[in-house]
Amino acid sequence: MRSLGLVLALALPVIALALPEPAAALTSPRKRERERERKMFHPAPSYDFAADAAMGEMGATPGGAQDIEFFRSRVASGEIPHPNVFTPEGLLSEHDLPVKKGGRCQSLLCTVGEAIPAGLIVQPEVRYLAQLGFSSGIDPKTFRRAPLSLVAVIDKSGSMSGEPLELVKESLIRALDELGPDDRLSIVLYGDRAHVYLQPTAVRDRKALARSIRAIESQGSTAMEDGLRVGFDLARSEAGRAQGSTRVMLFTDERPNVGRTDATSFMGMARAASKAGIGMTTIGVGVQFGAELATEISSVRGGNLFFFSDLARMQEVFREDFDTMITELAYDLEFEVKPSPGMKIAGVYGIPGKALTWTKDGAIRASIETVFLSRKKGAVFIALAPTARPGLPETKTAAGAPVAKVSLKYLEAGGRRRSSTVPLPLVKTGDASLGLQRGRVLVDQATALAKATALHHESNDQEGAYRIVHALAGILRGTVDSDLASERQLVVELESTLAKLSGHRGEPGSGRPGGPDRVSGLPPRAR
Repeated sequence: MRSLGLVLALALPVIALALPEPAAALTSPRKRERERERKMFHPAPSYDFAADAAMGEMGATPGGAQDIEFFRSRVASGEIPHPNVFTPEGLLSEHDLPVKKGGRCQSLLCTVGEAIPAGLIVQPEVRYLAQLGFSSGIDPKTFRRAPLSLVAVIDKSGSMSGEPLELVKESLIRALDELGPDDRLSIVLYGDRAHVYLQPTAVRDRKALARSIRAIESQGSTAMEDGLRVGFDLARSEAGRAQGSTRVMLFTDERPNVGRTDATSFMGMARAASKAGIGMTTIGVGVQFGAELATEISSVRGGNLFFFSDLARMQEVFREDFDTMITELAYDLEFEVKPSPGMKIAGVYGIPGKALTWTKDGAIRASIETVFLSRKKGAVFIALAPTARPGLPETKTAAGAPVAKVSLKYLEAGGRRRSSTVPLPLVKTGDASLGLQRGRVLVDQATALAKATALHHESNDQEGAYRIVHALAGILRGTVDSDLASERQLVVELESTLAKLSGHRGEPGSGRPGGPDRVSGLPPRAR
């Protein structure tokens, strides 16, 4: 969904890793230094966070990873997750990021943007952060999704025995609660072999369907490709006669293969089905669903991915977001970000770096296969830095002037093609929308976590990793936005773990040479 210099971290005082420093040791100069750092990156906002939340608009978000629950669960267990299991888009998709500029959305999909002065911990060259926000004019009070034929493909292999399979069965029962009499449910099971466990059935006798789900037992090895083949074949037959949409929902604790692209592979079958209008949602339980898988799924029309670490989280997502996670708003969204004179693009966050390409004039092009309806307003963030060389005067951007502009086009779910140009004007920090106020902290978090976890696993640099996370924790401790409480907990837990570590060498990095930069998300420039 990154290996810039650790300028800020190297400028900070050396900090012991064994234990947090006692309060008595914090001299006045040290306190003043920490306060300076906090204000440098995130001045205290004077923003009413409740104002935009009451607008009542629906949101929109790109497909792909929809959370970082696996990353959170590993941090809560006292581990340092590998950077390859984290995506900025997964983090951003968990939060509502509204842009108030432009008034109420009147279309199926709306895009609007703005920018503020900003600095980032691990990207000190950044001067501005811009947001391209997504929302929908669909009225949440009257929204009713189209009828659905849901084909649940369930891994019942031996590795699923016990809690994983129970979580999957409860997930499907909660999905059943969200289905209506116009919907249909079918179930495919796979272990040593795959078979149709429940033929497409109208959702009328819920008790009988729930009993069938609870009767599923674990056994056999894992024949995932066989299970998906049976599931997609069933979905194709349903798509020809069922009303509304058809979607395959894969439940598994295994990491599907993403390297193969042949017709019988996981991604090969998903891409082929997408051409027939069949979407796919992957539900992961108890497995390392990493960034590579999330990136591949986001490149397939109608694809998205969720990870459930526990029953409570699963119930919350299915109760609040089931209807939107299966409702597609637009396809083939393409946009180009062109920086204003004197500026260059230093990072893009919210879509995988694999979806980005440079133009010859320094602009960046991006493509998003699917935009889903959402209760939260999604966004893509763009960091900009001056083009002037160090020591030379920088071009200043006046308030109201754009730091960049975005040209975009897409296909609405109903078949209508749209295009528009969205400026990204600079606003004062205190006047910025909730989405940009919140997004500034989240982008700092995403880039800092990417850099810190890479230092831990790929360079065995525990001190450098700790310094970054320590600086990030200070920023989150100073935020007043209650929506970021979970992020504060995550970062403080990671800070505590890194403070206690010494000399541990993690697994080697698996980043491919020539791939997107880990921190900025940008692809390499042509030489």
